[in-house]
Amino acid sequence: MKTLKYRERGFTLIEILVVLAIIAVIVTFTVPNLGPVLKGSKLKQAADDLERALSNAQQVALTQNHPVEFRFFRYNNPDSPGSEEHYRSYQAVQIITSPEDHRKVIEEKVITQVESFQLPFVLAEGQYSTLIDSDALEQGVADIPRSENAEYVAFEFRPNGATNLATVDMPHWTLTIVRDTDSKPVIGEFVTLTVDAYNGQIRQFNPGG
Repeated sequence: MKTLKYRERGFTLIEILVVLAIIAVIVTFTVPNLGPVLKGSKLKQAADDLERALSNAQQVALTQNHPVEFRFFRYNNPDSPGSEEHYRSYQAVQIITSPEDHRKVIEEKVITQVESFQLPFVLAEGQYSTLIDSDALEQGVADIPRSENAEYVAFEFRPNGATNLATVDMPHWTLTIVRDTDSKPVIGEFVTLTVDAYNGQIRQFNPGG
């Protein structure tokens, strides 16, 4: 009886080169398409982080029966000298007022540390973010990790969950996140959050996303 012997055969150089060429073609067409996907995911993450921070601030106001001030800080990028000022960070602070005079603040308790939008995202201004453009907002200056004497504007969540903007003739306020190089929102590259002035409800819209 004859015994069949099989000789193990490896890949030839030509076969290896063909496989490498196929991989190179796949990478060439795939990697450029990942850019918008990654950018979109970072934008969505920035919007999710802001929504979470707003919701948490409202929840603290409800459960602890004290107003919570939500601040938006405006400054230039310290890593890019000469860059324009934008609203790049935010923070929630609990406001403890005097029982005799609610206009008198006796203590401020930090609810969240200052959080910054991941570069290159900032808040658009003017008609695209009506909340930070309102004359009814509190204004101030504070030292924060990314900037000294950063200007800020702020609104409040009240103990009933509403905002202190409910008396202003606008039921919904907007916050739109864009790239710092965009003068106005670009379809598919921005996210808008709305804040209901009367119940504090927050919604997120991502047109084209």
